[in-house]
Amino acid sequence: MSVINYVDLTSLSTPDTQPALYLAQICIGLLNRNRKTQGPLHDNHQLKTKQQEESESPHYYAKLSLAYNSHSDDWLKRTTDGVIKDISIDDLLASCYDSGITKGYIKYSYDAQKELMPTLVTLAGALDAVLWESDDEGDLSMVMDATTEWEGFTPYDATSYIFENHMDDITGLVKSNPGYDEKTNPFSPDLPSTGYMDGGLVDFIVSNRMFNLFLSQGCIPFTMEHELMKKIAAWEGFETPTPVWGYDNTFSKQAGSKFEAETDCVASLGQVASKGVPNLSYFSQTAPIKEEGILVSTTPAPLVYDPTKTYISFLIGDGDNLRFVIERHVDWFQERQDVCLNSTKWAQYNLTAANSCFPLVWTISPQLVTHAPKMIEWWYEEVKTTGNDYFALPPSGDLYSYPGQMSDDDQHFYKDRMQQLAKIMNISGTIHWEFPGSGSTWGDALSYFEKYTKDEEKGITGFHCVNVPYFEPILEIFGTKDKKILGDKSKVVLFKSYEWRGVDGKLNAKSPANLADMINGYKAGSVKSVYITSDGGLAMADIFELVGKLDNEKIVIVNQEQLTEMALSAAGE
Repeated sequence: MSVINYVDLTSLSTPDTQPALYLAQICIGLLNRNRKTQGPLHDNHQLKTKQQEESESPHYYAKLSLAYNSHSDDWLKRTTDGVIKDISIDDLLASCYDSGITKGYIKYSYDAQKELMPTLVTLAGALDAVLWESDDEGDLSMVMDATTEWEGFTPYDATSYIFENHMDDITGLVKSNPGYDEKTNPFSPDLPSTGYMDGGLVDFIVSNRMFNLFLSQGCIPFTMEHELMKKIAAWEGFETPTPVWGYDNTFSKQAGSKFEAETDCVASLGQVASKGVPNLSYFSQTAPIKEEGILVSTTPAPLVYDPTKTYISFLIGDGDNLRFVIERHVDWFQERQDVCLNSTKWAQYNLTAANSCFPLVWTISPQLVTHAPKMIEWWYEEVKTTGNDYFALPPSGDLYSYPGQMSDDDQHFYKDRMQQLAKIMNISGTIHWEFPGSGSTWGDALSYFEKYTKDEEKGITGFHCVNVPYFEPILEIFGTKDKKILGDKSKVVLFKSYEWRGVDGKLNAKSPANLADMINGYKAGSVKSVYITSDGGLAMADIFELVGKLDNEKIVIVNQEQLTEMALSAAGE
């Protein structure tokens, strides 16, 4: 039985303790690396055999402050049957220094080099080294003195150094803000004295030797930093489209995190929203799920289209963000279970036995398939408790990206990856985002959608389309219609999904009563979807209240696969 060394790092949560947090997280990344061989982070992610794994050193798991993950301990208990052993930070560091995997230390100055912390962590992973601020803390030898070799370096200089010297050691990309004010001017970024780099992903970055960077002008055309970013994105060792972990929050004041999707930065990139997610070096030690049939979904009862009814799916959004998957969605699902399975809760929402456990679709990041298989296995088992919860892929599928901006080749690669995930995850629907207006990519996305109609095997059959970041009609594809069916033998349905984001006057706000009136007023025979997010103040209770106000004689709530079937039936397909 495996042993999980559990170390409490919650004391390292203040600005002045960040160097100690980074050191501990680097050590966890190095120690957890001992269980897997290095390789590309996606399909070709390779791990050692079970026999090799059991003969090696124990796993390491950290408890960080609640700001990182309020469900941290729960996830450890949910996903292991091993022995959990408490160790101190000193024990962790001693194991790290004595492990043999740590080749030495990099000398640096935290106060003088805070802006370089993303690339310093990259260097630690590339050199199998820890970061020390002095050279008298132990018996490790110095492998580099960054206080002299990187003296006077800007983030651009340090990023160029990694690109020129260590790309052969790199397996993927991460963006971590070194502590700039999120509302800062990217041409003159402000690093306040209390600002510091989020340490949650450090173990994962080091374990997988990833390129962690942050160029405040890296996505702004015609800048020196953007030219460097394009060179990095074009590195031949990366798969395309290339996942970028972490989060890019430059230009957040001016355009609502303009470059968070990464395809707005470089078209061959896509985001894995994962800022602050700890212990991925631990969870990614489990072999990726590659076989079909392991993740088994609930099978709904057959449904026959009735033109006198209105069919609708409710899809819970934000599943592209790993923080939502491991925190907010867990809380929401527990509320869902409580109401669904507890009749004493029904009256307050005007629910009955007939509609209290209505079908509900959750978007979930497919990155869990590769990097946290135990987590996604837990989710698939947990939703079976209601018998009416299902999964769809989040915006826009494998990565938070705008496929309409991708090259034709990248669209093909992305489509193939999506179809592979659809089979592994037993999923047939996805949310899809593009930009509207004069810079719209919906027209280019149409050729991407059509690629799915060429595949003979069933995969993704339903796309729930939402404009970002606005709420305008998607005229480029739908015109005045609310659906579009593509293909001859292989059918794909595009849904113009209504986006419900709040009830308190923010964003696309509607009260449950107002939205219920809108849905109840849909023309008989309609087949529609509602995409639901919490960023406008929406809560799970609002969804219960909405359902309690729907006309049960007319409105039929279905899952996303049934919705596609009803759309095809309504069109006579």
